[in-house]
Amino acid sequence: MEGISERETLIDQIFELFDSGEQAVVYLNENGLKGNAYLLEDLERLCTALADAIKQLSPGIRLQNKLEEIGKNAPSTVAWVRQTLDRGTVEEAEMRYGCSFVPLFLFWRRYAEVFLIVAADEESMRSWQQAEAEHLREVRLRPKEDTHQAARYDFSIVVLFYGNRGITQECLDAIHAHTIGRSYELITVDNGSDPETAAWCESLPHKKKIRYPYNMGSSAAGNLIFTMAPLYMEGKYLLYVSNDVIVTPGYAESLYQCLESDPRIAVAVPLCNSASNLQAIPVPYQKNDLSAMLDFAKGYNRCDPTKWEDRARLFSILAAYRPEALQQMYLAVDPLFCYDMFADDDHSCALRRMGWRQVLCRDVFVHHYGSATIGESQFAVMDLGREQFYSKHGVDAWNSLGTDLIQGIDGLSFSALESVRVLALNPLFGESALALCGRLKMCGCKRIIMDALTEDERYLPDMEALFGQAGLLCDEKQVLGKACYDIVVVASGLERCRDMRGVLRIAAARLKQGGLLITQHRNLFQMETLSAFLMGGEPVHDVFLHDPAESPTLQVVLDKPLVSFLQSQGLALHHELTIRNDGWRPAADRLAAALGRKADTVDTLVRSGKFSLWVKRPREK
Repeated sequence: MEGISERETLIDQIFELFDSGEQAVVYLNENGLKGNAYLLEDLERLCTALADAIKQLSPGIRLQNKLEEIGKNAPSTVAWVRQTLDRGTVEEAEMRYGCSFVPLFLFWRRYAEVFLIVAADEESMRSWQQAEAEHLREVRLRPKEDTHQAARYDFSIVVLFYGNRGITQECLDAIHAHTIGRSYELITVDNGSDPETAAWCESLPHKKKIRYPYNMGSSAAGNLIFTMAPLYMEGKYLLYVSNDVIVTPGYAESLYQCLESDPRIAVAVPLCNSASNLQAIPVPYQKNDLSAMLDFAKGYNRCDPTKWEDRARLFSILAAYRPEALQQMYLAVDPLFCYDMFADDDHSCALRRMGWRQVLCRDVFVHHYGSATIGESQFAVMDLGREQFYSKHGVDAWNSLGTDLIQGIDGLSFSALESVRVLALNPLFGESALALCGRLKMCGCKRIIMDALTEDERYLPDMEALFGQAGLLCDEKQVLGKACYDIVVVASGLERCRDMRGVLRIAAARLKQGGLLITQHRNLFQMETLSAFLMGGEPVHDVFLHDPAESPTLQVVLDKPLVSFLQSQGLALHHELTIRNDGWRPAADRLAAALGRKADTVDTLVRSGKFSLWVKRPREK
C-alpha cells in the first residue's frame, strides 16, 4: 500500500506542476514575453522537474507511450524560446513560444493524464472511453454550420518531417510552385531531425517553424498537430502534408471547393499513386519520375464535384481539415495510438461518429513517395495498433470497414434518377454503402436517401451518424415504418450474416416492385486457408482476431440454394460477376493434382466470391 500511496502523491504533485505551468502560460499569453523572461526560466525548471517526476513513474505505466520523448522536448523548447528572446528577437521568440512550446505543454498534460491516470487500470479506461463515446454522440447532434470567422489565409499548410532534407525540400518547392490561386501560410514541424537538417529549415524564409529536438513518432506528432493547430494557424482550413508528398497543379482548388461545398465535411483527401485504403490509382509514369508525373497530373486535375466520394475511413498523407472538426476531436484524438499504426483509423472513427463527412476527391491527384519517414518499421507495430483498436472499439479495424462489395459496385451503371431510396443491411463501418452512394451520384442521381439496419449493435454509433434512419434488424418495423426502397444492399458479405435468411427476407420485403437487391458472397475456403488446413498448419493471411460477437465465424454460401431461396422471395437474378484471384492458381493446380481432381476444381478454388444483382418481379395477378 505504501508504494501505491507514494505513486498517488507523486501524480498529484505532477498535476500541481502542470497547473502552475498553465497559469504561467496564461499570464504570458496576456502580457507577452518582453519583460517576462524570468517566467520562461521558471517554466524551463518546471518542465525539467515534470519530466524527471514522470520518468520516475515510467516503470509502472502499463501501456507503451511517448512520454519520455515529450518530456525531453518540453524544457528544450522553452529554453529555445528564452535564448531567442535573450538575443533581442522578440517577434521570433513570440512565434516559437506560441507555435512550439504552448501547444506541446498543453498536449503533454493531456498525454500524461491518459497514461498516468486513465490507463492505470481497465476500469478507468472503460470510464474514459464511455465519456469519449458520449462526447461523440453529443457532437453528432449539433448542427454543422460555418462559423464565418475571418481568416488571414485560405490554408495553413503544415508539413511534418523527420530528416530527409532532400525529399522535404522537394515537398516545399512543390507547395510554393503549385499552390496557385489560394492564399496560404507555410508551417513546418521538425520532429527531431539531425542538426544539419534543423539548421537548413531554420534558414528558410517562412516565419512559422516548429522544432522539437527529440523525435516523437509520426502518430504522436500528428496528434499534436491535429489537436493544437487551431491555436496558431491563421488559415480558414488546415492542410496537413507529409514530407514525402509532392503536390500538383490545381490540387488546392479542388480541396478548397470541396470543403466550401458543405459545412458537414471535416476532411478532404486527394488520390495518389501509392497508398492503401483504395486511395491510389494506376499511373502511366515510371516510379518517382516527377516530370512525367506533373504532365499526368496537369491533365488529370480538374475540379469536378461528381467525383467527390464519401468514405468511412481516410488516410491523411495529405488532408485538408476544417478546424472546427479538429477542435471537437480534442477528446477523441487518442494518445494510445502512438506508434504510427491505426491512429488514422481511430481519427476516422471519431469523425464518423461525430457526424462529420470525410471525402475522397477523385478529381485531384498528388504524388506520394511512400514510407519516407517510418519505412519498413511500420510492420513491426501494426499488430499492436490493431489490437489497441479492437480493445477500444470492440471490433477489428480492417474486417469492420465493410468494403466487401466495392469491387462489384465500381462496375455498376444506374439510370439517372431524381431521387433514390436505399436500404443498407449490415453495413458495418459503411464503406460499401457509401461507395454505392458515390456510384449513384456519378450516374446522375440527384438525391439519395439511405437508411440502414444491422444485426450487430456495436455498429450503431457509426450507422446513426452516416445514415438517415438506423437501427437493429430486429427492430425493423419501428425503425423504418412502412418505407419501401428502390435499392437494398446487403453491404457485408452474405457469409457474415448471423441469420442470412432473415436478412434476405427483410431485403425482399422492403424492395419496391422492380427494385434491385445487391449481394455478394465470397469463398471463405481461400487457397491459403485450405492449403494450410490440409497440411496441418495455421493460415497466414486474412486471419487476425477471433471475434466472438461474429457468429457464425465461418459460413458457406452455395449458389444454387441461394438462387432458389431468393426466387421464393419474388426475386430474379439480373446480373452476376464472378470474382477470381488468379494469384491462387499455382497453388490450386498443385492441390488439385495431389487430390487427383480435374481442372474445373481449380476454377472453383480460385473463385474468391460472387457479386449478384437481383430484381423484384411484379406480383402475379
